[in-house]
Amino acid sequence: MWTPNLKQSDDPLYLQIADAMANAIINGELKEGDRLPPQRQLAWHIGVNPSTISKAFQEATKRHLISGEVGRGTYVLAESSEVTLFDLSKQSLKLQIDLSTHVPANLPNDTQLEDTIQTLFKSANNGDNTNRDFMSYLTPETIERLKIACAKWLDLSGYKIPSRFCIPTTCAQNALTVALLASSQSNDTILVDELTFPGMKTVAKQLRLKLHGVEMDEQGMLPDALIKALNSSEASVLVSDPALQNPTGAIMGEKRRKKLTDIIKKRNLLFIEEYVIGTLSGIAPLSTDIQQHSMLINSFAKSVSPGVRFAVLAGRHPLMETISNQTYSTSWHLNPLMAEVAYQWITDGTSQKRRKWQQQEINRRFRLAKSILKSHTSCVQFEHSIPGSHLWLPVTIPANEAAEKCAKLGVKVVPSSSFAVGRRYPNCIRVSLTAAKSMQQLKAGLSIILQADILERRILST
Repeated sequence: MWTPNLKQSDDPLYLQIADAMANAIINGELKEGDRLPPQRQLAWHIGVNPSTISKAFQEATKRHLISGEVGRGTYVLAESSEVTLFDLSKQSLKLQIDLSTHVPANLPNDTQLEDTIQTLFKSANNGDNTNRDFMSYLTPETIERLKIACAKWLDLSGYKIPSRFCIPTTCAQNALTVALLASSQSNDTILVDELTFPGMKTVAKQLRLKLHGVEMDEQGMLPDALIKALNSSEASVLVSDPALQNPTGAIMGEKRRKKLTDIIKKRNLLFIEEYVIGTLSGIAPLSTDIQQHSMLINSFAKSVSPGVRFAVLAGRHPLMETISNQTYSTSWHLNPLMAEVAYQWITDGTSQKRRKWQQQEINRRFRLAKSILKSHTSCVQFEHSIPGSHLWLPVTIPANEAAEKCAKLGVKVVPSSSFAVGRRYPNCIRVSLTAAKSMQQLKAGLSIILQADILERRILST
């Protein structure tokens, strides 16, 4: 006879029994069509009141796990979709405060996408020739319009470039992939920050590229360390995000930026600048003045909306012409409807308004984090004049253990090892301020981190 495997839980007993039934179906212990024991017999067997079993069966019936027939008994329904959907729903109810995923803050009462799409379809129904068939491929004319929009979008960040040197595509990850495919081969070495963004590690694995981490300090990549890395490797490609580094939040000063650009020009490096988070800093891209030695990547993902899949790869590097001719790997990936939304948002100023709101929200959240944590942590970002969308917090116990401790307390953060290229990395965790669904949730999450007693104490000057 099937009996529920009950685990320690604060849930009412009837819910525990219903959950155990769902788990038994998921793991195959109970199969489609299996007959369950009579309710009174099951109640006697596990030592509970029959009314508890009755409520458990009612709950399981509501979840479409079982079905009872008068005179025949109670049977397990088709396994699957119902059980799987219930399991996902159950997990979402217990979801932690997620400060691990680097996503933009949610704009309150946001109807801009809905409004734009309604306007587009209304214009299309009225025979407006500026709208394209959203169920087809992008036409060459549409791609040229998007290039003009790309140049306008980049110009707002201080990066001026003719539209013919812009390539629209779906996302920063795609732009990074095509840039590396054009500039490297399997087993080539790519220079990156010793702590780099997750997408870089992913694409390197996919393309079988070797990553060489360059030593950093509180301003990001060290010029002397870059020269040393160049001398000890055959690398000719450098990938970095110096405007607002992910994961450390480092902001590179002008002198450091000048030294880095001098090295790039002198050593004839291809510099691929990931400027997705950097666009929120208000600092112009490092590659602005070295466009013939660089490719710039920007997207809507962190500053406008990740759901509007739109990005740009730009630069005057000779390889850009090769990539530009391969529209099947870049612009053809764009969804025509989302491409038109991106075009409209750039041309009517919506994208810039959303970016400015995001910057203002980051300022608010950064100030909140500073007020909660500053006196309790040695986080150097609190000394920056430019707030960042994420914090890099030194911890007193191993970072992996710190992340696990936070998770047990209900807050998800990321340990430094997730970003490390080699074995050398500081003992820190990364916290995304914009991942929280609200200021209240962020305050709760940061308070839990503080109460976990894992943060390295700030050394106060006397």
